[in-house]
Amino acid sequence: MSDAAMAFLADYGAFALFAILALGSLGVPLPSSLALLVAGSLVARDQLDLVSIFAWGIAGAVLGDQVGYLIGRLGSEGLAERLAERLHMADTLSHARTATVRWGAISVFLTRWLLSPLGPGVNIVAGMMAYPWSRFTVWGVFGEAVWVFQFVGLGILFSRSILAVADILGDLTWFLVFAVVAGLLGLKILYERRIGSASLQSH
Repeated sequence: MSDAAMAFLADYGAFALFAILALGSLGVPLPSSLALLVAGSLVARDQLDLVSIFAWGIAGAVLGDQVGYLIGRLGSEGLAERLAERLHMADTLSHARTATVRWGAISVFLTRWLLSPLGPGVNIVAGMMAYPWSRFTVWGVFGEAVWVFQFVGLGILFSRSILAVADILGDLTWFLVFAVVAGLLGLKILYERRIGSASLQSH
């Protein structure tokens, strides 16, 4: 995969990264983080321009976020559910809904770079909830910039071992996602128990 990604990015440059990140942010299952690592590796080898990679990478990721938001805002809930099912992200959409309701703007920021598997779902949910577009965009751009800088930088630093770095980061990201989901479920159960206890005491 890394050899194919490296060849693709070397041939088509920053625009290829733009396309990969735009589709990945929309929920298409593409190795977006690996593409950023590969892009960083190619920058380290003087095969790609650093500024172009940053600019096109952030632009692509933000475009995908915006399209996801518009799908949620302008489409019906049924459309969002069908899209999630087709992209095999129904569970992701459910977790994203919980995260967005509880955290708001912070969920948009964190799911750009730290909890990125939830990102496409949060985009759609934010639109469905009519979350303010301006706030969604500001936090989204900020988070995508962190993500692009982070992974391109790691690609530059570890240009000869990007697959190992990708595996480590991938495992860590999913661990964080599962930990957050478990924490949210625990908080929900605790909250419901407190509400139930308060209701019993009032009677």
